[in-house]
Amino acid sequence: MPLHDLVIILYTVFTVFVTIAAWNMFGSHWGDTEAILILDWSWTPLPPLSSFMGGMAQTFYAWRIYCLTRSFWLPVIIELVMLMQVTATFVFSVSYFSGDRRVLNLFNFSDEITVWLAGSATCDLIITLTLVVILYRRKPDSAGAHAAFRSTADLINKLIRFNMETGMITSLAAIIELALFLTTHQYNLHLILFLVLGKLYSNTLMATLNYRDPVGQSHGPDIVLQSAFWADGEVHSNRTFGIQRSLDVRCTTEVTTETDDMMLQEFSTADDEGSRPETRREKYQEKLGIVIGE
Repeated sequence: MPLHDLVIILYTVFTVFVTIAAWNMFGSHWGDTEAILILDWSWTPLPPLSSFMGGMAQTFYAWRIYCLTRSFWLPVIIELVMLMQVTATFVFSVSYFSGDRRVLNLFNFSDEITVWLAGSATCDLIITLTLVVILYRRKPDSAGAHAAFRSTADLINKLIRFNMETGMITSLAAIIELALFLTTHQYNLHLILFLVLGKLYSNTLMATLNYRDPVGQSHGPDIVLQSAFWADGEVHSNRTFGIQRSLDVRCTTEVTTETDDMMLQEFSTADDEGSRPETRREKYQEKLGIVIGE
């Protein structure tokens, strides 16, 4: 089964059980104050599902780190921390839901919950810092580099920002949930983040899987990479084979593998529409140092 299909299935199952739990607590038992103090059967699969989705995302990132470094020791550490937090979650779920299901009884399992949330946050921080360091070390110096390398540096900067976004949001959610669990026993505010933590992991993993498409494939001369969770307000300049220009240039390209010459077949500039084709051809031939063909 493809990974994205598994993520969608787990996300859907998690959402269904959260909806059932909300209906049982606030719908069918409306007005019953005892109902909000007891976690019924619909809560039983939520901790294992949340932890499993987090572990699945962390395993994917560990595999990515291995592909970038070809080193085993750091992915093994990540996987050991992941297995520790998943095991703690399953031990908590079996112990808690087989006994007294009152909300106040959650604090009798503070050790297991602390290992679960602290392990998740630690794993996410290790992954985020590792990916950022790896990408930063491989980024070319854009200050004095050729235009093609400056374009590569821009792409790596976007990847660094993307990893910071997806890694830090799950880390902060786990840390805040742990802090609320340990400090606000009387309000149970930690349950709010518990209900969204698993979805955060699945959403960040899906964002990563979707983000690989414009990076790994060719979609014409323009490559536009968006943020993980919101669109940039900036206007993205066009990129043709690593050459970044501020002009609005639309071209069709043909690359010959036998020689190093690049054949550009057609040019159309938004700021120079009145110029003769020969003038435009000579202008770009001199600027880019390439052979212009019909």
